[in-house]
Amino acid sequence: MKQLPKAKLLSGNEVVFIAKFFSIFLILEAAINYFGFLALQEFLAKSTAAALGLASSGSIVFIGGGSFEISPSCTGLVSSSVLAAVVFSLRKPDFGKKILIFLFGAVLLLILNYFRVLAVLWAGKEFGIEAGGIVHVVSWFTTTIFVLALWYFFTKKITGAEEFSDFM
Repeated sequence: MKQLPKAKLLSGNEVVFIAKFFSIFLILEAAINYFGFLALQEFLAKSTAAALGLASSGSIVFIGGGSFEISPSCTGLVSSSVLAAVVFSLRKPDFGKKILIFLFGAVLLLILNYFRVLAVLWAGKEFGIEAGGIVHVVSWFTTTIFVLALWYFFTKKITGAEEFSDFM
């Protein structure tokens, strides 16, 4: 009878990384939802609606018979909090480089997020609100994967680390 391979337990460094990651992410996520960032939400709604010839009110963009609300989660700040959680949960690089990586990444994410919201609204306008919803979900996951890939590439370049475990 063939034996199943034994499950590998997480190392101490991996457990510390996971604990730090979720602590940082949950604190930032709570702050995003608590503070709301209404000015950023309204800016995104107004400017993207104007670019597409749509009406908006506050953080709501109207499309045909429906609407999209630009919530705190739609601002790009959640993606930035994922980036912050990854960057600040690891031992490498040094703190100054972590700050630079995070700031560069957060600015890039906010810019990319603007175009992501624009794409969601465009899809909703052109193909119906359901299509906009699909583009919303797909683009959010794509953005997250893109962020993690860029972080990994640039952190490897900065630290000279070869494997993810070298960051811990």
